[in-house]
Amino acid sequence: MRPRTLLLHAILLTLASLPSLYAQAGEHGYVSAEDGRCSVWAPSRLQPEEYALRYTGGCKNGRAEGKGKAEWLYRYAEMKVKSRWEGEFRNGVFLNGSDIMGSITPIPGDHYLIPMGKVNGADLLFISTSEQDGPLELCRTESVRLVLPAGVSAADEDRVKNLMLEAHRRYRKTCPDSGKDLNLGIHTEAVRPQPNHMLPNPIAQARMGPAATQVERYSNKAADQARQEQARAEHEREQEASRQQFHDFSRRNNIQAWVTLQQLDENPFRWEGQTVGVVVRLERMLTRDRALIRSALRDRFALVQLTGITPDFPGSQNSVLLAATVGKREPLPDSDDKNLTLATLHHLASRTCDKPRCGDWLMWARRDQDIPWGEPFKAR
Repeated sequence: MRPRTLLLHAILLTLASLPSLYAQAGEHGYVSAEDGRCSVWAPSRLQPEEYALRYTGGCKNGRAEGKGKAEWLYRYAEMKVKSRWEGEFRNGVFLNGSDIMGSITPIPGDHYLIPMGKVNGADLLFISTSEQDGPLELCRTESVRLVLPAGVSAADEDRVKNLMLEAHRRYRKTCPDSGKDLNLGIHTEAVRPQPNHMLPNPIAQARMGPAATQVERYSNKAADQARQEQARAEHEREQEASRQQFHDFSRRNNIQAWVTLQQLDENPFRWEGQTVGVVVRLERMLTRDRALIRSALRDRFALVQLTGITPDFPGSQNSVLLAATVGKREPLPDSDDKNLTLATLHHLASRTCDKPRCGDWLMWARRDQDIPWGEPFKAR
């Protein structure tokens, strides 16, 4: 034979002479007994590389079921019995004397998904664990999960918290000697291992001590999202109401353009004789019916005269939505400098705003094109 052929032949002979360890492994995590008739779920250390399984007893669909006895034989110590499990098995899992209601789903990593009946219509599940070389321990519980019944929203926090409290009581009754804090989780769909063997994250969760009488360290993504959506919907309603009152004000006063005081200061003649809308604050009163006003927006500081007002015009702490007619440039009253002139507005109507920069009236206007400052404006 050629050298390569001889090498391949030698490898095949060597493999054939080795114990058929992996032939004894069934589905992932299950180990087949020596006679190949039945399989038992093995924790992480009791794998066929080191241990052989000898099983006698009931079997269903190729897995230990009912009364049975499993012996784990250590291959490297003359097949001595390392561990012996005798009693009730279900789905290949040794119950270890635990009172378990339904079928058990073992999960790699020494975890077990165990249905424990219902709590006020919700499915109750224990996520229990085992030693790496030992059987299931029901009360060695990593967490308790609840699957909400149809029609119950995870955002219903009163219902969710009541279910958690009842699940906590049920667990403490089942496992009275457990002195550890308990993790609780809420799901809206059946809890099943994912392709990576991990369980889905709960949508609501809490952590409660043994003597807890109320839900502790609680969080609820569904309720948080519902609150965010409610707040967003409310904000949209407020925006629409703001938009409507702004347009109503513009329409009632026949406003032809909304302008900034900076635009008026630079060129009031562009809108002379027109009715414009402005957002202003009082700078100071000049006479009983005339005042200097400044912008309540963030545009560059500019001063404009406002006529036709009364002494009770809102003070400088208030922003004002103003409809006014654009006049000419005029000097300040009693000013010695006749060359100093300011654009003049004549008051037609005004509304005192509740928020700075009239945010209650302009909260809908988040983009520059929403209000085309200085351009013709048509109310809806």
